[in-house]
Amino acid sequence: MTLDNVSGIRVMRESDIPYSGLADAPTMELARVVTEAATTDLGGGFIRYQNADGELADWTLKYDEVLYVIEGVLEVISNGESFVARTGEVMVIPKGVTVTYRGERGTKVFFVLQPRDWATRS
Repeated sequence: MTLDNVSGIRVMRESDIPYSGLADAPTMELARVVTEAATTDLGGGFIRYQNADGELADWTLKYDEVLYVIEGVLEVISNGESFVARTGEVMVIPKGVTVTYRGERGTKVFFVLQPRDWATRS
């Protein structure tokens, strides 16, 4: 990761940050690479379903989110509707929507959300 430059531009690689699992979705792993408050109000990183199909159910977004499917298939279900994005496709989800994320084994996604510090805002 490039950190020192006058413009504040960062180049990050998937390998810069380790993946960690989620308690509510053990087959869904995250690597949060866009986390610095001094550089942007955006947050972001990688999601992968490496070893098995997975699901994170009934998550209400406290942020706007953009999902870019790098490889595989990602399904998002909301209000009984299914939205499917495949390799090379983008999905935009507005703040306040309750969703279930489902990924097939081998799926990798890059996500961007705003605001980055949604968990600490009331």
